[in-house]
Amino acid sequence: MRKHKQEGEKAYLAKKAGRPKMQINPSFRKKIVEIRKSDDYGSEKIHFVMKEDGFTVSQHIIQRILDEHGLTEPCEKRRGQRKYVRYQWPISNYMWHCDWSFYDGKWIMAFIDDRSRKIMAAGIFDNATTENSIFVLYQAMLVHGVCPVIILSDKGSQFYANIKTKDGKRAISSFEEQLTNLGIDLWTSRRNHPQTNGKMEKWFDTLKKRWKKHPEKSLQDIVQWYNKRRIHHALEYQTPAKAYLENL
Repeated sequence: MRKHKQEGEKAYLAKKAGRPKMQINPSFRKKIVEIRKSDDYGSEKIHFVMKEDGFTVSQHIIQRILDEHGLTEPCEKRRGQRKYVRYQWPISNYMWHCDWSFYDGKWIMAFIDDRSRKIMAAGIFDNATTENSIFVLYQAMLVHGVCPVIILSDKGSQFYANIKTKDGKRAISSFEEQLTNLGIDLWTSRRNHPQTNGKMEKWFDTLKKRWKKHPEKSLQDIVQWYNKRRIHHALEYQTPAKAYLENL
């Protein structure tokens, strides 16, 4: 009765659950939007960057800002708990991953360091061939002055011979011959198991999303951004370039 006397019919309406929304400083909101558009970071990485700058706003608030500005994409099939353990070699240049991917009418080839996730070299071509794979490999070695111990690839025809010789033995591809001459071991993932070469798959996914938002950028522009600016969750929020140098 007391509520009815004070509020009238509003006393019978259901109360809105939860705390009222916290008012957000416009300058802070603007900074969040700028970081998102500049580096494509999600709320977790933006929260880390802002925390390093002395801000104490929660990740939930940052996610709310991204949602309100339409800067997030719906995730209908959100990934659950991983069923595999993440692996990595303890030092840089012990293993490099390599693969090809097709985007916007061109083939892209890259080598990525297993420990640091640094892109050692990348090239864009009209055709995905063994010769172009070897070209990018030598480019990576010449630029960094180093040769890896192992190279991991899938069983694509550019890397692996899927035929047998007359005596029933597996043929050796020209890519494998080049690695043997350089003293590099070739490891291949089993068929239909992209998780083995997951670091490459993730790089190509990041590359294509970045290129979609910034079509004016070149492949090498995105490689430089990825290596020197983009912090990585698996590297304790370091950039690949920094992690590479710290683990030589």
